Amino acid sequence: MSEEQLLREAAKTFGQDHVFTFWDVLSDSERSVLLKNVNEIDFENIRDLLQVPEKRSPNIEERLVPPEEDICGSLMELRANDPALLKHYQRVALKAVHEGKLAVLLLAGGQGTRLGFHLPKGLFSPDLPSGRSLYQIQAEQLLRVQQLAQAEFGSAKPIPWYIMTSECTEETTVEFFVSHKFFGHSPKSIIFFEQFTRPAFDFNGKILLEKKYKLSTAPDGNGGLYRALRQRHILEDMEARGVEYIQIYCVDNILVKLPDLDFVGFCLERSSDCAAEVVQKLEPTEPIGVVGMVDGRYRVVEYSEISRETAALRCSLNSTDEPQTALENGTGKQPRLVYSHGNICVHFLTRQFLHRVCQPEPLSTLKYHVAKKKVPFVNLVTGQQVIPTEANGIKFEQFVFDVFPFAENFAIWEVPRNERFSPLKNGPTASTDCPKTSRADYLAYHASLALAAGAILTAGSGCENDGENGDGGEAVIEISPLVSYAGENLECLKGKRLQGVNLLELDRESNQPVLKQLTMNQT
Repeated sequence: MSEEQLLREAAKTFGQDHVFTFWDVLSDSERSVLLKNVNEIDFENIRDLLQVPEKRSPNIEERLVPPEEDICGSLMELRANDPALLKHYQRVALKAVHEGKLAVLLLAGGQGTRLGFHLPKGLFSPDLPSGRSLYQIQAEQLLRVQQLAQAEFGSAKPIPWYIMTSECTEETTVEFFVSHKFFGHSPKSIIFFEQFTRPAFDFNGKILLEKKYKLSTAPDGNGGLYRALRQRHILEDMEARGVEYIQIYCVDNILVKLPDLDFVGFCLERSSDCAAEVVQKLEPTEPIGVVGMVDGRYRVVEYSEISRETAALRCSLNSTDEPQTALENGTGKQPRLVYSHGNICVHFLTRQFLHRVCQPEPLSTLKYHVAKKKVPFVNLVTGQQVIPTEANGIKFEQFVFDVFPFAENFAIWEVPRNERFSPLKNGPTASTDCPKTSRADYLAYHASLALAAGAILTAGSGCENDGENGDGGEAVIEISPLVSYAGENLECLKGKRLQGVNLLELDRESNQPVLKQLTMNQT
């Protein structure tokens, strides 16, 4: 039998032979594309997914308990009570950089569609005074940390930067890095790899066609990372480079630290194989997953999986863990939520842990999440493309945190939201998680660093998240990641009175920070 006959037979066996509806009118090149698409389908896996409802834990609230206190660490608590230990964590992480054992892994398979930005999210620039994109901010942080490791230990190996793209972001992302000369990194230290895709289905379980000769597909979620690590031979690359520890993060958090030295050092000191960085969930209705323990194993519980009553439970007022229990919510002090460890998609994993969970047996147990989406498709009768106005299809996705239950020594590290978490998900007309809030949060954090260094910011500090360009006298400052990672190397700001919009950049010739005040037409 020919390849066409074999694939037609396979599709028919599993009730998907409609994908060949337009075969007779296709060109030879179009037929080749269709055959390639169909050949990549695991029909048995698809049948199993469609026959078995999404795996949800029954009565999860009866088996859910909050994290044990002894696995939790807090950046805020150590700053206040044990800064020497925090400094030790940072040095431990820098030593891993010095030895070439630490890598970062970026999940960058998503387009900026919700942003109204039809390119990969990492290319987006939220109107910062410098014009920096998310990718540039991240790239320059890595270079600065390498400098810190070299200053501490005399040398530092390049931090391997693994970037998982998707079919729709790979080419544009690579071109962007090439056009910017890899932001000062060696091309050999940046490793791009593409996640896999899965077909999209209508509500009757039929594969949708994007074109007459092309199946409608979508990336398999950020949890598709583990299949890609194995099948794209990334695990072997990590081993060859001597990488032992990996920080995973999402592209759209403008405040992410790369690598987060506090978090990594905490994990290394605990010998954790898997860990989550979290922020405190403040309100029960906030749509953020929380880390909890179910059946003795840690996992992320999505906000839709628990009742409003459970989400609203709060710790006892007389808790002995005062620094982590109490919060200021504008109306006075009240206990923190019982389930308050909000997941922000910043994770620590060891290479040995990744090797274990990327084996076929563990991978086969990871659940799929069903997402109802608006999926453009070709009408099988008219041959015309249809752009739906409401959800018409389903996509199967996996989440990166689905491997948490496999951890043998899990840990949680809590960080202040205003320093570490400002997601960029919504368009400019939204009021939260949008370009304006990301810009404001980023500049507010930089203003706080400048103030701590002794700068004087006039007419307010720029810390009120107003997101303006210094209008009305509010001082704004952006600090290049090449100058400072977390507030160090800012002695030049001591006693400086700042007005308007300011930019602290690294002078390439002198290798010293240079402060520039921008005019309105430069912002």
